Amino acid sequence: MNITFEKHSLYPEAILIRKFIGKVSVNDIIESWKYLYKHQLINVNTKGLINNLQGCELMMDLESFTLLLNYMKSMTYIKNIKIAVIADNPKTIIFPILGHEQERELNIKPFSTMDAAVNWVLLDMSV
Repeated sequence: MNITFEKHSLYPEAILIRKFIGKVSVNDIIESWKYLYKHQLINVNTKGLINNLQGCELMMDLESFTLLLNYMKSMTYIKNIKIAVIADNPKTIIFPILGHEQERELNIKPFSTMDAAVNWVLLDMSV
């Protein structure tokens, strides 16, 4: 799988970071969600997940994006957290923009920097 996981260095209980490397497909993303759930990497203390797509090649089209959103909406643990997406490519950033605009069940928001993503995840939270 071309996706790695790490806890945020300053907020390890609140934020999990997922780094996408190389070519990443929708199946890779869904499998990583399953892995997070199975290994309890997202729990009641998790406020947000930051997806870092910088430099990756996202192998996605609207059909596979819809499949991903439907999977995410079917999982309560995903709907209970903020999902920040950092992207540096117009072909990649379009998907979190669409998610933010069209899927109110999911709390998705696109960003261009890690700091902005972290600040949004921590918004409305006392740390």
